[in-house]
Amino acid sequence: MLIRKFKAAVIAAVALTSVAMMATPAEASNCSRGGGVYICEYGVTSYKLPNDTKQEFVVGTDRAVWTRWTDSDGDWSGWMSMGGKAWSTVHAYDYDTSDPWTFRVFYYDQTAEYWGRNRDHNGNWSPWTHYDLPLNG
Repeated sequence: MLIRKFKAAVIAAVALTSVAMMATPAEASNCSRGGGVYICEYGVTSYKLPNDTKQEFVVGTDRAVWTRWTDSDGDWSGWMSMGGKAWSTVHAYDYDTSDPWTFRVFYYDQTAEYWGRNRDHNGNWSPWTHYDLPLNG
């Protein structure tokens, strides 16, 4: 229960920071990474998996979340759109501490609503789902 409350507090703090840092289209500048273009202000989010592979997430100039990952040799895949309409940094966290292969990515939309997708143990992704802001665990 204490861990759940701590995670909720961390997510709430990230939410407040993300909403405060939302860039308007006129302020946004573009960066490139691995052949993809993304909104610089939102940066790159990385998530390390138990086998030392990585997955990266960015907000593309179309405001969709884009991802790429490494294979066991460290080679990067191409960028793949995950859809969505992000107006914040993409965040990743372990929502199920019993399985190190599962995690959630989330962002805030233009009206500061929280949207997330969950990765399951086998690498499959749920659809984007609107969640109530997890302030109370």
